[in-house]
Parts: sequence; C-alpha cells; structure tokens
Amino acid sequence: MTNEDLNTTINNIKEAWNYPELYNNVSRSERWLSGAAGTYLLYKGITGLFSHPVIGLTGAAIGAGLLYRGITGYCPVRDISEQQKESIAPDEVIVTETYVVDDLA
Repeated sequence: MTNEDLNTTINNIKEAWNYPELYNNVSRSERWLSGAAGTYLLYKGITGLFSHPVIGLTGAAIGAGLLYRGITGYCPVRDISEQQKESIAPDEVIVTETYVVDDLA
C-alpha cells in the first residue's frame, strides 16, 4: 500500500464522515457490529501474523474491511448488489406483439 492509497482511503473516510447522507447504506446497528467485529478480527489477525501468516493476514484483511464499513457506514458490496437488483427488475415493460389463442379444451 502506497502513501497515495492511504491518503485516498483517509480522504474517503473524512468525506463519508462529513456527508453521511451521501454514502450511508448500512444501518447504525450494522455499523456498530461491523466496527466491533472488524476491530477484533484486525487485532487477532495482527497478533497471529507470525505464528500463522496466511490466517493472520486473511483475518487482518477482513477485519480492516469490516472496520472501514463500520466507520464510514458504506458497504461497496451492498452497493453493487443493490445496483444489480435495479438492473434486473425493469421499470416498465413494452409489449410489441400480442397473440390470441383459442381454448384447446
């Protein structure tokens, strides 16, 4: 991670903190749970990094993601899934042809 990536992340957090109505897609209770779980997983991942590197790194990465979600109130995964739901369900249906079928029974 470079300094530019870190500065971008910090600026995103500051902007989300200053304008929560633009970025919030996570409820307050989810934010608290994500923050608590993220802090715990980040701590356990960092402390277990040297004894089990793969597990520690995975735990630290997941914990950092949850902590980011808890601090900002924005979940990019939820945002993408909501956008896909909107693209699946169209707002209107245009009927171009109609067929009339006689009763076969």
